[in-house]
Amino acid sequence: MSKISVLMPVYNAEKYLSQSIESVLKQSYRDFEFIIVDDGSIDNTLQIIRSYSDKRIVLLQNNHDFIGSLNQGLQQAKGKYIARMDADDIMHIDRLMIQHTIMEEEPSITVCGTWMNRFGENINAGSISGTVDGLIEYPVVELLKRNFLFHPTAFIRKDFLEKHDLQYQYYDCAEDYKLWFEIAKKKGVFYIESRTLLFYRISETQVTQAKRKEQTETAERIKKRNCRILNQTKSKGLSGIGNHLREPYLSCG
Repeated sequence: MSKISVLMPVYNAEKYLSQSIESVLKQSYRDFEFIIVDDGSIDNTLQIIRSYSDKRIVLLQNNHDFIGSLNQGLQQAKGKYIARMDADDIMHIDRLMIQHTIMEEEPSITVCGTWMNRFGENINAGSISGTVDGLIEYPVVELLKRNFLFHPTAFIRKDFLEKHDLQYQYYDCAEDYKLWFEIAKKKGVFYIESRTLLFYRISETQVTQAKRKEQTETAERIKKRNCRILNQTKSKGLSGIGNHLREPYLSCG
């Protein structure tokens, strides 16, 4: 059984897909399965995937439903860890090795993310995206400020998801942000590696570019809901989420 399940949903990704697939297959760490979920593509995406004969590739197909495709991949994953990947990005050759080593050496860590190198048109070479680094002391509080974990860098302990019956929920363009909150509320531990282990492509076709307004609105809805839960727990004087996480309460509007 492979130790890592690389999970990559794809939709009409023919333009950059080969570069992404090859960056995974060339990883210095070799013990992984590569789950590619075709999300109902109508271009040459399927043909490109099928052109690779590597036995580590597991091809799944789904009707056009991105979050459903993510969950389908989670359900099929056999690895100890889930490594997320997007179809237009490129992995650093040592990404899987480094994140696997971190998680093996620190069994308390639930999710490990990394910083990223951004590239694409009108992006300066060497542009680095990073928020925090190291262990996140108060993850719920940090998440109320911002989403500090870049989704395509996430490396997740699968048994934690199974133990708490967690998967992606239908929060369009912010399904990762919602999942991080749910993991944090179950006392999951987050760690951010400050090395840049993903090359993150900026393009006009990205969901995060094309649906920026929807993403922002959904994220605000998630923040407000979790803020209300924390404040309700505080006002009732219960040993609830905030106390379990030993986190300070925020005053939420």
